[in-house]
Amino acid sequence: MDRIFSLFCPTPVLSPATPWFKMPNAPETDPKSTFSASARADYEEEEIKEFHFHVYWFQNNPRSRAKAIAIRDEVLRLAEEGFWTIVPLVTVNDAPRGPHPVGSYEIWVPKEYFSKTYSWFLIHRPADVSVLIHPLTRLQRTDHDERAVWLGTPMPLDLDALPTDGDLPFQYPELGLGYSAPGPSS
Repeated sequence: MDRIFSLFCPTPVLSPATPWFKMPNAPETDPKSTFSASARADYEEEEIKEFHFHVYWFQNNPRSRAKAIAIRDEVLRLAEEGFWTIVPLVTVNDAPRGPHPVGSYEIWVPKEYFSKTYSWFLIHRPADVSVLIHPLTRLQRTDHDERAVWLGTPMPLDLDALPTDGDLPFQYPELGLGYSAPGPSS
């Protein structure tokens, strides 16, 4: 039986205890035990905890705008029903604003709901509506450029409208999510 198995499965089968990938120069011990408390705190501080989803449409195309607003209405309805805790801004920009080149609105998403929101947009975004997703950190220009991802057709942004550095954004601290979430207990 082993000989037959080896014909069809020439690579060894790994058990859950068998490491299948090892980083170069990695310590032989559990990496969590080799991190000092301060190093672990540095990595936790680097974690991105809030995001913006910017929904874009061509402002001179009524059909595209209607689809984008229908998405916003559905997002609001789902938030009211408790499906997620995200905050769509009341403002709908029917013209370029800041770095955004076309009609848009933004939705604030804490990390606790990122996966659910991203999945929902993957399934429900109409083809002629684009979504810019970027983290919220001190580096606004980098967030909108190097760290951004798109659903749909990417659009050029006016990055000169954004500062290169600033304060960490604390949006909606009353929700206790994202950067305002309680930290791990010591």
